[in-house]
Amino acid sequence: MITINNLTKKFKIRIPKKDGKYEIITAVDNLNLSINKGEIFGLIGPNGAGKTTTAKILSTLIIPDSGKVTIDGHDVVKDENIVKEKIGLLAGEYARSLYWRLSGIQNLKFFARLRGMWNAEERINELIELFNLTDKKDELVMKYSTGMKHKLALATGLLHDPYVLFLDEPLTGIDPITAHQIKYIIKNKFKDKTIIWASHNLYEIEEMCDRIALMNKGKIVLQGEPEQLRKSYWDHIKIMLKSDKIDVFSSLQNVEIKENIVEIKTRNLNKTLSEILDIANSKNIDITEIKTVKPTLEEIFFKGVKQNV
Repeated sequence: MITINNLTKKFKIRIPKKDGKYEIITAVDNLNLSINKGEIFGLIGPNGAGKTTTAKILSTLIIPDSGKVTIDGHDVVKDENIVKEKIGLLAGEYARSLYWRLSGIQNLKFFARLRGMWNAEERINELIELFNLTDKKDELVMKYSTGMKHKLALATGLLHDPYVLFLDEPLTGIDPITAHQIKYIIKNKFKDKTIIWASHNLYEIEEMCDRIALMNKGKIVLQGEPEQLRKSYWDHIKIMLKSDKIDVFSSLQNVEIKENIVEIKTRNLNKTLSEILDIANSKNIDITEIKTVKPTLEEIFFKGVKQNV
């Protein structure tokens, strides 16, 4: 559905206190990426990594300096108007995209008409019901909760039933119940859509996305399915154990002791387990809990960023 080839975008930024001088910043650096139809693709990275610039190029808001991007076979520069009909963009701070002195249904009618949708009542009612806004559709948006504003903003982006949906921090600042509702709708009602999900929250990215890419300095540092990333980019197994006498395990290699928990990183699980049992038997110590732990995406991505500083 989305193909990105050698995409590059640079910005000229004025240097403060240096009259007339500029610095060239490479926001997206020769980026290559392919996103499949019906896939939820997670995009994550530190501030300034190039995520927002990439999303703006994909949604025709910024023209790239070089490279080519196609959505459903259409070039985002040459076929801008066609691409706009196929995409929905929901930028961060959703509430700013709504008119607070209009009701929920008035907002939807207004944005429908901006898109040239003059007979959109059926679609509007469908979206109001989908996002559980029926009881509040005639209430002014200024009286909506943050979660309701998020849902209404999502509804406005879906008015024209786009093939591709760009979500920028879609769950930030909302209560857990509303977040659960939005995740359920996206997972179960949008299966036919291709979704790019940009977020700083690794837990929601891992929960929601089929594949994930880590961006840093305008490049893709890591990408793949969450489980694949764990297998490909982590070279050790983590063992965690609890005991009433944890100091005796300090002689092991790559060990870290936190309160009553011993954390050991090893590349040889059987050998390390044997060493743990030998220590426990020789010292007559009870181990109350022992388990292996998968690395978190946070650990993997931190390692990826650190290696590409």
